[in-house]
Amino acid sequence: MAQTQASLTAEQNRLARMEQSLENRRVEVEDIENELLSYEYKLEKAREALDKAQQKFEESRRELQQAELAHQQQANSDTERALNKAKHAFAMAERGVDSRTRRVEFIQSNYDELQGQLEAGRKAIAQTEGRLAAQKEKVDQMINAMLAKVDTAERKSAPVRSAPPVKKPPLPAPKPVAANTDAAKEADISKGAAEREVDPELLDYVKRERARMEKLLADGKEGKHTFRSLELKPAKGDPIPFEFLGHNQYRLVAPVEAGRQTYKINTWKFRRTIPADDDGERYVFIFDGRRLSRPRLVMYPEYVLPYLDK
Repeated sequence: MAQTQASLTAEQNRLARMEQSLENRRVEVEDIENELLSYEYKLEKAREALDKAQQKFEESRRELQQAELAHQQQANSDTERALNKAKHAFAMAERGVDSRTRRVEFIQSNYDELQGQLEAGRKAIAQTEGRLAAQKEKVDQMINAMLAKVDTAERKSAPVRSAPPVKKPPLPAPKPVAANTDAAKEADISKGAAEREVDPELLDYVKRERARMEKLLADGKEGKHTFRSLELKPAKGDPIPFEFLGHNQYRLVAPVEAGRQTYKINTWKFRRTIPADDDGERYVFIFDGRRLSRPRLVMYPEYVLPYLDK
């Protein structure tokens, strides 16, 4: 029965990990969707600017042709000055079209890349939802099987009339064997020293978040603080202040409790699932405040960090 309970606990922890991964994926996809909205606006404005630049280019090209014709028909200082002016205007217009074309191409490239990330994220969510449903069913089946065993055991242990049992004489208590005790201690030490198993999907998530953060902070400019103070307000204990990293990114490390949790940061609330085997572990909290209408909270266990470069 104890082994069955341990197996159930392991499967429940696996289920919580899947729920955590699904939450992380949904947060990522939501962030990509917000980025796409921003790029759609940028792309629209860039195309409008390109259209205007192309119109100006056509106008300057016609003016240059007229200036060249006028100078050919009657060359003088006035027509020469007008021709030089038209050439300069045409060159500037041509540069304007080139620069705006490159901007449209740059924004379009980023937009297409985000679209690819969005499709991959949605596909990953669908796959995780499928695995999550299967895992929930597995856990439910294990619980039902355990309940059935308990019910059967209770029926078997119901009182039955029988002759009183014959008492056996007490046996002397066995003497402890030092070698076995030492072996048990060594096994415990070995078990404690073993490296913790880290979920591959969680590791990939943390790697993506670290890459995002490094790219965002690469210019070394912090920017202005959006908040006078930004604090995590736990259900118990004092508020914990965030550290400002730059570009509206804030960080803190704090222990967490297992289960479905609500984290309040200033006036915002975020719901997250913490697996049972992470109870009491220190988690990294990253608050992304670039969009105050929909800020983002990234969370992952601190013990993952040593595995990032392995």
